Amino acid sequence: MKKTKIRYEVDPHNQLVCEKTGKKSDVRGFRTVLDGEFEIGEDNTLSYNVKKSQGIDTPQQLKLRGKWALDDEHNLVLTLDKWGNQIAGNKLTLESELIDAKYNKLTFSLTSKDSDGNDHIYIVNLGGRWQADEYNRLTFKVEKESGPADRITLQGGWEVNNQNQIIYTYEKKGRGKRERITQAITFKGHWDIIGKNRLIYVLNKEINSGFDFQVSVGKPAERGLQYELGVGAAPSKKTITLFGNWKVDKNLGLLFEMPCAEGQIRSIVLGGWAKMDKNSRLEVRLENKLGEDLGIDVKLSRNILEGQGEAFIQALGSRKEVSIVAGLGFRW
Repeated sequence: MKKTKIRYEVDPHNQLVCEKTGKKSDVRGFRTVLDGEFEIGEDNTLSYNVKKSQGIDTPQQLKLRGKWALDDEHNLVLTLDKWGNQIAGNKLTLESELIDAKYNKLTFSLTSKDSDGNDHIYIVNLGGRWQADEYNRLTFKVEKESGPADRITLQGGWEVNNQNQIIYTYEKKGRGKRERITQAITFKGHWDIIGKNRLIYVLNKEINSGFDFQVSVGKPAERGLQYELGVGAAPSKKTITLFGNWKVDKNLGLLFEMPCAEGQIRSIVLGGWAKMDKNSRLEVRLENKLGEDLGIDVKLSRNILEGQGEAFIQALGSRKEVSIVAGLGFRW
């Protein structure tokens, strides 16, 4: 006997609708609206917890499996696979709002209306980790119990704010027919300058969650360092600035001190070759922690050297190049 398949869909009130079906036919089976709420488990499997159904024998929890994605409105979408009695290819679109992003999860808000007409607002989370794809887009890898991870790519725009945080923004339909609302998500991490053409925004090193961007060679800006990068398959040019101030530490090297959220400061330790120019400014060709040339020349006020030792100042005054080793300080 052929196993009965069930066609699933989600109604406008975020209630799961079931329809039993056998062979393909123009006659629709009996459709049942199930009063309940969605839940996403640790293995990113979608469940629907049933509170009430329309008079049929239904399990208290239905489990559904498939591939996760976002639609153009940033609604969470699950395209079902061949698992169990579900019909492969059915798309379950959960009317939702992307409200937060942590290093290991995406958080969505859902609003449902039960059979009594009451509204319910609740939260679901997708687990995984972040990375930048080959087009410098923000991508979330949804880890699964088996098989390859699903990739959710954010198609909206992102910028770097004055606290050096990545802010992602997207537009979504509001309650009015023509209303559009703008939502913003903040990624809380820190920057590291890896190479001449690489910037990393670290969210969590332990699970390798973060964005490894391919960028142009950096150049000094009025308030820090400026980079250019292309974003998207048909790349649009973006300029970002890492805001910060320079500081010299004779034991550590050259520090780029960057403001973070809540008034905190985080330093990137760099090295390079330094000399004093004719205007008594410190001129440094930057190197990363591995001693690789970053292609960036910065000019800094001599005042930055205060308290760093007469021997170093004399070496610079003689126009002799002085090596600054990242993490080890000055060598001459």
